[in-house]
Amino acid sequence: MIQPVRTLQSPSQTQSTIPSCNVNYHRHRRLSSRCLARPLYLGPHQFSGRMLQIQWDKICTEIFKFDRRVRSAIILDKSGRQIAGGMKKGIPSLEPQSEDIRLIAGITIQINNDLTWDRYFGKLQFTYEKRERINIMTFYLGDKLVLASMEPDFTLQQAQDLRNQIVTNHAQEMR
Repeated sequence: MIQPVRTLQSPSQTQSTIPSCNVNYHRHRRLSSRCLARPLYLGPHQFSGRMLQIQWDKICTEIFKFDRRVRSAIILDKSGRQIAGGMKKGIPSLEPQSEDIRLIAGITIQINNDLTWDRYFGKLQFTYEKRERINIMTFYLGDKLVLASMEPDFTLQQAQDLRNQIVTNHAQEMR
């Protein structure tokens, strides 16, 4: 396990730190099974999968605490896979569970298509879809997509305030 205070190194700078295996990783690409636990190269804001998961769950909790009308907060990776969040406890989903994948796929496709316009219009700040029974907001936080759904009386200004609060509070972590 990598300790957070340790200086991060690229793969070419790392050597195996397992006592029973003093093989230089850079020299030997094929490692025996006892040498597979070599140090991992992690990006500047990642320490380990578990710590990163806690970070994303914390952001989802912060979204829920913003307003009681927030129904769901979900963090998606670039491929549209859910990595954190979900529906607020006690709130039933409006769509059947069988449609969840289709809904998220549609939103991710739409957002990724919108990104092609960034070079002409600038970076996408957020999208806000207002429907009769629900409002859906999406925005990027680093390279992850945040999807939040709210009750219909949640205003566009409140959605913008929510997005600004989350981005401001976590911008430093995303660098």
